[in-house]
Amino acid sequence: MEITRRTDYALRLIAILVQNQDRPLSVREAATVQEVPYAFARSIQHDLVLAGLITSVRGAAGGMLLARDPQELTLLELVEAVQGPVSVSVCATDEEWCSRAKHCSFHPVWEGANMLLRDYFSSVSIKDLVEGCKAYLNQETIDMVSKK
Repeated sequence: MEITRRTDYALRLIAILVQNQDRPLSVREAATVQEVPYAFARSIQHDLVLAGLITSVRGAAGGMLLARDPQELTLLELVEAVQGPVSVSVCATDEEWCSRAKHCSFHPVWEGANMLLRDYFSSVSIKDLVEGCKAYLNQETIDMVSKK
């Protein structure tokens, strides 16, 4: 799985909304501060509104606002809102992609990897990520990775 540039930009836009929850931010202002191309920011805003992660406020003092508590909003939700289901292999998410899935020795590995990645991303709140107040590479994760 690769985190796309679009997802990186979405994270930047959400980050500035977390840091400025007291007022709506225009897409242009958020894009400029976070160095996101304006056209990309507008498109990402649309995806985030459709996913229910942000709201749009119209008018002269309008802009974007978080629609969810950033402590409850997870990295998984944001990634999936922008780039679709989190997966290391299409064979683990699309049953019709490969006719061998039921008899393939690799299939359970990809399903397990998907489960680990989804569980990990869902454990990361956007608030903690933005504020940097949680060490996500904890000892349990280090131990798991170092076992060969």
